[in-house]
Amino acid sequence: MSILIIPCLIRTKWDINCLQRLLISVQNQSKPFDKVYVIEDASPFSYTLPFNFIEHIRLSLNGGPARARNIGIDKALEQNAQYLLFTDHDCILDKQWNEQMTLFLSQTNFGAVGGMTYSWGETLLDYYHDINGTLSGKWLLPDKKELWYMPSLNFGMKAEVVNQFRFDEKFPTAAGEDVDLCLRLRSKYKIGFCVKAKLWHDYGYKNSLSGFKRFVKLFMKYKSSSATLYEGHTVLLWDSSESIYSGNAYVTNI
Repeated sequence: MSILIIPCLIRTKWDINCLQRLLISVQNQSKPFDKVYVIEDASPFSYTLPFNFIEHIRLSLNGGPARARNIGIDKALEQNAQYLLFTDHDCILDKQWNEQMTLFLSQTNFGAVGGMTYSWGETLLDYYHDINGTLSGKWLLPDKKELWYMPSLNFGMKAEVVNQFRFDEKFPTAAGEDVDLCLRLRSKYKIGFCVKAKLWHDYGYKNSLSGFKRFVKLFMKYKSSSATLYEGHTVLLWDSSESIYSGNAYVTNI
């Protein structure tokens, strides 16, 4: 049984359009999810969703994406899920994403898995993210079969792993909580890389000029989580025993 968990904080019409676009891609999966949880994190924007295959869980107080995912995890484990998959509202899944992620987890000894993440837009800023591998995870070389960490927008774990490792709710925003989880998880399990599990992330850039402010704010948000990460991990950005490179810089866009 595979269950998809989508935390969301809807602030604008653009956000709800993204969420609906994601859910269409969820609906079109070659292998349907057994359950889909949309965890509504007390959004200020009022909306409804025209999809009957989701369970829409509305939280009364905003607690951040880590808490929202953990609530989804609890519900998934109550349903005896074997595989728990995670994405974000501003993503679009390849039609074989669930099939490839769950197949990888079922046929390998990896405790978790990350896939290929591409930019949805076509601006120079989007192109930079693809080259930089901003949301692509970091490979361990030379084999490029294992990940040091993987952002939670393109991520999955086996149930036995989730039972031992949850998202740390002291991270208030979508920045750093997934890296923290992966670093803790890797103390006991390995994170595999599934190149066939593809999705696209919409950074929301209308064009390269007007999107630059949004581009800068994204990296400022990631920087703001660094202190919390360092608090829990004495060695974070570099382990001299491992070679680490960003993923998408080595794979051509498909």
